[in-house]
Amino acid sequence: MVNSTRERTNLYRNGAKLKIRNFGKRLVSLTSKRKKLLIIAIILILLISFISLRRRSSSAVGGSNVQKVIVNIENSFEFTALNNQGQPTGDRLKLKITTAEKTNQVLVKDQVFTARNNKLFLIVNLEITNDTTLPLNLLTGNLVRLTVGADEQTKYAPDLHNNLVPIAPLSTKIDRLGFVIPDNTKTAKLHIGELEGEKRVIVVNFPS
Repeated sequence: MVNSTRERTNLYRNGAKLKIRNFGKRLVSLTSKRKKLLIIAIILILLISFISLRRRSSSAVGGSNVQKVIVNIENSFEFTALNNQGQPTGDRLKLKITTAEKTNQVLVKDQVFTARNNKLFLIVNLEITNDTTLPLNLLTGNLVRLTVGADEQTKYAPDLHNNLVPIAPLSTKIDRLGFVIPDNTKTAKLHIGELEGEKRVIVVNFPS
């Protein structure tokens, strides 16, 4: 009887020990899995950070290769303002061409475009002033045409423009127009004026 009781006690103890060992093994296995997941997560975070750093470095390198020649113009004009439907109003807006830039890169909606195939960009920088107390608009892309070199017959419309440009009351808005030109362009002419009106010509000479 005593031996039977001892045997049951030993069996109970051995079973308890076995359960504790199995629980310990499962706990170690679970901990190992969590460690593996944690290590994988850390590796992914480091990989993403490395890729982001490479992209920033590439952007910085691209920015350092920007070629730009700026010519001051400072010519002012007045044009008929438009409403939101693009129809003429009785008001006038002042348009000032401040500078012209010959460059190999241009930023459009947070994206950098680089000129290729022996081409460059000619960027015409504008200031549009609304002296009235009404919101008005101007279609700048229709007011400027470009001729390049000795060819005065071929007039180019802007490749880069903002369509109908809104100008708030009693304010000045900065705008720009962009043209694609041959990279060896030394002289260009801006033809400024309404589509059906007379044009004023501005000669732009680039030193290089």
